[in-house]
Amino acid sequence: MLPDLQAAFRAGTIGRDGDTVAALSAAGMQNGHRFGIYRNNIFKSLTGVLEAAFPTIRNLVGGENFAVLAHRFVAAHPPRQPQLYAYGGGFAEFLAGFAPAVEELPFLPDLARVEWAVNEAYFEADAEPLAAGHLAGLAPESYAALRLGLHPTVRLIGSDWPVWDLWGLEALPDPWPPGMQGGTQCVLVRRPESKVDVVLATRGDFAFLGAVEGGATLGEAAAAGVAADPEFDLSACLAGHLAGGTFHSRIDFHGTGDAG
Repeated sequence: MLPDLQAAFRAGTIGRDGDTVAALSAAGMQNGHRFGIYRNNIFKSLTGVLEAAFPTIRNLVGGENFAVLAHRFVAAHPPRQPQLYAYGGGFAEFLAGFAPAVEELPFLPDLARVEWAVNEAYFEADAEPLAAGHLAGLAPESYAALRLGLHPTVRLIGSDWPVWDLWGLEALPDPWPPGMQGGTQCVLVRRPESKVDVVLATRGDFAFLGAVEGGATLGEAAAAGVAADPEFDLSACLAGHLAGGTFHSRIDFHGTGDAG
């Protein structure tokens, strides 16, 4: 009987089960209106969690519209982990499938991916970033066979929309600045220390990092960068990422799995 009661309670707090109050009353719980208050508090709390994770989305659609989106998301995707900071990972996919939102603001799903990447990076475990000193002693001719790993806080988001320009806005520009209504942008999110960086990446840099993430050697990743952007400069790229903490301190040389 207890499992049935627990199932009914959960269905009523998150879902749309109209028989929940009756089931709970039959099990000995009274005052169904108090249950309704509890249910509303859950939705309000989870809406607050989503607002904290997606502040730009909330700003651009407005508080009332965001509350509607959040309510629908919570009802369809209740929390599955006890950590509230982990709640909201499916919000971008939810937005992509919500026609009224994407018809008016088609960039919302990708912008949500950027905001969720920021949330994930903030709560990701700490790790030592790769520094120039870790590469000291390696012969320059050996760099091509080097395999680097992205820092665990790194997230890569490619979009057909100017999501880096939109991220952090309080409201949509009216009118939009020339060139802001379209155009692809690639975003790198990372947190090598305490601060989350949201960086606009070039196409070559983005292709390079994507190849590194896929396990390519430094030489292979550089070739991917050049293929995406003939002006890609590996030396400048590496210097920037070593300064920014994009890579993990563990390195794999000659594909042996030996860590440096």
